Amino acid sequence: MVTMNVESTIETPAMSNSRNRVGIPYLSGLMVSLSILILEACTTTEVIHSNSTPAKQTQLLTPADLMVDIGIQPLDTNIPNSEKELENQLIIPDVRRAESQYIAYHLKDTLEQTGNWGAVRVTPQSSSSVDLTVSGKIIQSDGEWLKIRLSAVDSTGRVWVDRVYDDQASKYSYDTVLEDPFQDGYNDFANDLLLFRESLKDDNLREVRRVTSLKYAKELAPESFDGYLEDKAGRTQIVQLPAQDDAMLKRVNLIRDREYLLVDTLDDFYSKFYRDMKPSYDEWRFATYDEALRLREVKKQARNQLLTGTALIAGGLMTGTKSRTYAGQAASVQSVIGGVGVVRVGLDRKKEAEIHAESLRELNQSLGAEITPHVLDIEGQTIELTGTADAQYARWREILKEIYDREYETR
Repeated sequence: MVTMNVESTIETPAMSNSRNRVGIPYLSGLMVSLSILILEACTTTEVIHSNSTPAKQTQLLTPADLMVDIGIQPLDTNIPNSEKELENQLIIPDVRRAESQYIAYHLKDTLEQTGNWGAVRVTPQSSSSVDLTVSGKIIQSDGEWLKIRLSAVDSTGRVWVDRVYDDQASKYSYDTVLEDPFQDGYNDFANDLLLFRESLKDDNLREVRRVTSLKYAKELAPESFDGYLEDKAGRTQIVQLPAQDDAMLKRVNLIRDREYLLVDTLDDFYSKFYRDMKPSYDEWRFATYDEALRLREVKKQARNQLLTGTALIAGGLMTGTKSRTYAGQAASVQSVIGGVGVVRVGLDRKKEAEIHAESLRELNQSLGAEITPHVLDIEGQTIELTGTADAQYARWREILKEIYDREYETR
């Protein structure tokens, strides 16, 4: 509350004339100043803390046979069909498609660095060769916020994690690049995975790894491995186990190692794409960070301008003179001039964002296009794979099945 002391004076005719000449402009200016003071007093300060949640490392010694292998699929892009929604959500489809690969690889890096897991791989398609499959969907990504839904389901069908992770970046995150602006969200997911794994018994983990092996075997040779597993209430259970020295299962495991060979080879491709994308992606995120904040600020400014206009109208009514119209017009002119300046800055920033977005479009087109052919050697047979990552992976799995079938027939 503001308290004002008013002293009583005797007004002379000269003073009255002076008031008539200068009092109204003075009062109008006073109302503007008071309006500004009121708006400044109503302004709240938003404090955004930098990333503070580290990815935890397990304190338990995990035997090698209980180390869970993880496969991470590129995220669902969740691109809307409406042009209006694309604009409202600051979505550029090519950038969003590139983000789905980028986020998957960054998740892989985060999990690998904890040392809590076995092999962590980005797989172009879902695969029964991994113990734990991570998939997800991008809900929001505009430079200020990253909101993604992530789920992790093991080979038995048990859900480890299924929730939305969101993180807000601060300008400090872009000014001083120490880690990804949204690293908190990635770390939270890594910690949730670890927490669930530590809640399981060793026998649970052994079961997961055995089911993985049998699922892959059944996919490769359905007739030979039929009857070992059954699905019940959404979960896969082991009915019987093959002998420890089962020759066919050993052969299947060797074939699975060959699948890992290609996935590890493709990992170099994903790694290069990630490194090439990062500089432009960081710049684009910084540009859209400013744009996202500006959209919110414009709404706030519109609300504040309404309050200011109301205060000026009230001041004009109080003065009861024609000069209030002038004061209102002057305020409107100043508002227009300020608005033009804001629009100009916004357009400049939008152009800057588009430059970086175009660079990301080119990168994403290279991802969707054919990648460098991979030449692999399997037991003396040289195989060349061409096409996209998806196509190469699918073809490689077909070749592995053909090799298994051919050798099984000759036995």
